[in-house]
Amino acid sequence: MKSKALEINLECYRVDVTIEDKYAILQEVMSKYYGVMDGLNTFLKELSHPYKNWEFIVKEARNYSLNYFHLLKDHTKGPDAATLLVNIFNDAIVSENNIEVKADAADNLLLFLQKIVKDSGRDIKRFIPVIDSSFDSIRNYKKDSFFLFVKSFYQIKRLAKAILNHTHELTSADYQAINLLLLKYFKHTYSYWLSEEDPFDWFKNEAGDIDDKEPFDEIFKYISHKQINKWQSILTGLDKTARQNGINSKKNLQNLLELPAYSQIVEIYRETPQRLVEAGAKNGKGNLWKLIFLFHIMKTPGLSIVYEESLRDINKTLSWLIEHEKGWNIRKLIQKTFSILRGLTDKFPATVLNCVLNMGKEIYKTDQIDLVNFFIDHVVGLGFQSPMIKGVGSDWQIEVNSAHIQNIRTWLELIELNPKWSTRLLSHLTIH
Repeated sequence: MKSKALEINLECYRVDVTIEDKYAILQEVMSKYYGVMDGLNTFLKELSHPYKNWEFIVKEARNYSLNYFHLLKDHTKGPDAATLLVNIFNDAIVSENNIEVKADAADNLLLFLQKIVKDSGRDIKRFIPVIDSSFDSIRNYKKDSFFLFVKSFYQIKRLAKAILNHTHELTSADYQAINLLLLKYFKHTYSYWLSEEDPFDWFKNEAGDIDDKEPFDEIFKYISHKQINKWQSILTGLDKTARQNGINSKKNLQNLLELPAYSQIVEIYRETPQRLVEAGAKNGKGNLWKLIFLFHIMKTPGLSIVYEESLRDINKTLSWLIEHEKGWNIRKLIQKTFSILRGLTDKFPATVLNCVLNMGKEIYKTDQIDLVNFFIDHVVGLGFQSPMIKGVGSDWQIEVNSAHIQNIRTWLELIELNPKWSTRLLSHLTIH
């Protein structure tokens, strides 16, 4: 039986929707393809609805902006239609609370701008006002929203290179908007990495005694605070020169593009675990060092784009270490791993639970009951993900901590490995 409150809410949601007049331009531009109109009108009705489904809107906006840009390019009102699509992505970033939808909107806006720049050809002059206005709107976002663009897979630096490579036919290209955006982009990039702990300092604390530090100076050189401070100083100089000599010059753009981008720093982080394996090949500590740094990656929000790859690497490295290390070393490894996992539990519960399950599978394989008990102590000490029911969301689904069910399944899978040895874990699961 439905609750009265739910019936009232559903009744409020059922409203007759009329497509807003401002979207008539999109209908006109797309009218050449009759088969597209039904889907387009559904999309525009959702945009005109008082209770918008932004996830659906962003997905559809991507479709029409990327797959039908040729229609915009050939139509006299194409730039106006492009402006509407840009505004839709911007509205999603401003209006939506779901961070994944906001990030998707930011990604697709950058991708659409790249599409305009690369595919406009000789018509790019018509779209320059749309492009510049978009750069200004991105630049004016506050810190959290702007950071979505900074760490996007569809990089701002790549977009700036496209501008440089596709505007040579313009007689009076004005690079002010992209230069101002790049200046803010690099400032946020270097400020972010400097706000995180220096990776080598963190690594030294976690890895313990390191006999020869010389190899590590090279490994960590380009992600060290020392190096990033140098790039930040160069940026400050470029900013000062640009504002003295005119921000809109092509030379300023070329100079800014010489600086390393956010994605380039991420790539160095991604390569570092393997370089640590190689550095520790002689003393047999390489895989342990690799694992330690992989945990550093997982605790750094700015590296979220490589989380999936890092998680796979963590699982593989943990399995290898447990299989090849001696019993007392495995105990130290369990302690070290859980000490790092505790700091990740709140932000990345799913990742932590995956690591616990993978570690448990290997530890149970050792057939050492003392080691299994030692592991269970740490699993219990890590805590349990409670349901944390918050109510009902806009899609009428109960808002709950998704890691709660995963925690139950993880513990059950561990218990199934050897129920006799897992009675204490079963007791704690029953209590929770």
